[in-house]
Amino acid sequence: MGGQPHVPALRKRGRPTADERHRRETEILGAALGVFLRSGYGATTVDELAAAAQVTKRTLYSYYGDKAGLFAAMVRDLAAAVSLDAASDRDTLETLAARIVARVHSDELVGLHQLVIAESARFPELAVILHSSGDARHVARLAEHLRAERGPAAEPLAEPLFSLLLGERHRRRLLGIDPPPTRAQAAAHADAALALLGLSRRTADGLPPSA
Repeated sequence: MGGQPHVPALRKRGRPTADERHRRETEILGAALGVFLRSGYGATTVDELAAAAQVTKRTLYSYYGDKAGLFAAMVRDLAAAVSLDAASDRDTLETLAARIVARVHSDELVGLHQLVIAESARFPELAVILHSSGDARHVARLAEHLRAERGPAAEPLAEPLFSLLLGERHRRRLLGIDPPPTRAQAAAHADAALALLGLSRRTADGLPPSA
């Protein structure tokens, strides 16, 4: 007599797996950026954030505590996608610098910077979050690459380098004067910043920096 066909057991509903939670958080944080840029921080509600991410308010409160916690997590996630964790980082100083230019000068991150400037009088914690979880991370990762690739004496140049990666062009982006850089323009901007600080590979080899 033939046996019954095998039916795979269904996983019981309950807490999401680590992978499920990671995917859900990625979707939530991506949706949150669009909502904050569209509505501003003060006018954004948790209801609006939950609807955009297609999750319940309870999920948002469970993951992030409140709207400020979600904003902070979003900034950390954005920064981590630019300056990678050491475990997954395969960058060189040049590629990291170029990606910082490309992303920090992008429409999304310029818009986020503008939002923080506009609302920092009412919500000063936003500026602290953007700097400590964004800018400070980029400076720290630049410092690690400088130490590893140019020697310990170059590590203090991380902050000046980050300032040059923003520079006048970032101010013009904040004012809405210039468009975001192309990939080639971002790389050229990064190369010029490295050359100004004597960090270009070609400069270090005694050759003129690239134009």
